[in-house]
Order: sequence, then structure tokens, then C-alpha cells
Amino acid sequence: MKRFGFALISLLCIVAVSPAGLVSLSGVDLLTDYDAGTGVLAINDTAAVTIEESTSIQTTVTGADIQLSTTLSADNSVGGMASGLFTGGSLSFVDSSGSTLLEGTINQIAIGEVFDGMGLLAGTGDFQVTGGSLASEFPDALGEIVQLSFNVSPTTISDYTTDFSARTNLSLMPVPEPATIAMLGLGGLALLRRKKSA
Repeated sequence: MKRFGFALISLLCIVAVSPAGLVSLSGVDLLTDYDAGTGVLAINDTAAVTIEESTSIQTTVTGADIQLSTTLSADNSVGGMASGLFTGGSLSFVDSSGSTLLEGTINQIAIGEVFDGMGLLAGTGDFQVTGGSLASEFPDALGEIVQLSFNVSPTTISDYTTDFSARTNLSLMPVPEPATIAMLGLGGLALLRRKKSA
């Protein structure tokens, strides 16, 4: 038990001195188009990018070029509710001076209609980080697209056979590194052992 406690304290000390990490990278109200003929969903806009760190510090980078492009690989729409899986493609965030903040290749994004007939789509997915000044903030070069939500025009779509345009909110975050997940597991185990011995 003493060894376990010592190991847990040592691990906590290592984590305590690690630098602040990136929590999220996001852009709002981004111009988005979907071309039903090619199946390509594309975000291409110049907007402010918000970078949030684990220390609750937010930095806004104005005039950033935000691009995302991916292709529909499966239209899973059923009963008038649009649902699809997009794969491949790329994303990039470039600041106004031309410096790349983040770039990557998209693994997949699942996008579906939230409510039938409301024109609101939402999705999540993941990507592989390939470069940029924020690349080191993504352990194992993996990132999650935790929010991709947009209002489409025309407001009623039932599948991905029709072109649409939209204004999109996009948020990305690093996938937690295995050490962080292990720490949470050890903490849970310690609480469970303590509860059993009490």
C-alpha cells in the first residue's frame, strides 16, 4: 500500500510540473458549402480563432484563414433525417501573418440533422495533426473535432443529395494522452480501494 501511495504521489508531482496545455481551438460563424455533385463539404473563411488553455487563458487570433475540406463517404439518411459520414480531406488554421497555427488530415466526421426540418446539423470526428505552431499541444498527433454545428440554407434537407450553404461553429481539442487517462484510472482505483477498506 505504501508503494502504491508513493507511486501515486510521484506521478502527481510529475503532472503538477507539466506545462499548461491546449484545451480547445475554435472558430464561429464560418462560411460553409456542400456540393452534392462531388460530395465535398468545405469550410473556407477568414475569422477570429479562439485558443483556450488549461489555465483558463483565452487568446484570440483575428483575421485567421480557416479551411476544412472533407468528402461524403456514406449517406446514412433515414426517414427525412440527414445523416452522413465524411472521410479524408484536410483542415488548417493560418494566422493573418501567414503562419500556420494547426494543420491536419481528417480521419472521419459524422454529421447528422439534430431535429427534422429545422436545418440544424451537428457532428463530431477526429483528425491527424500534420503541422503548425500548436502541433506540439496534440499528444500522439491526434485531435478531436468536438463540435461542428451549423444552420443550413435551404433550411430543410433530408439527405445529402442537395447542395447547401451554412454558417458553422467549429471546435477542436487534443485527444488526451495515455498518461492522463492512466492517472484518472489510478485515482479511481485509489478511491475504490479506500472505500473498500473503510
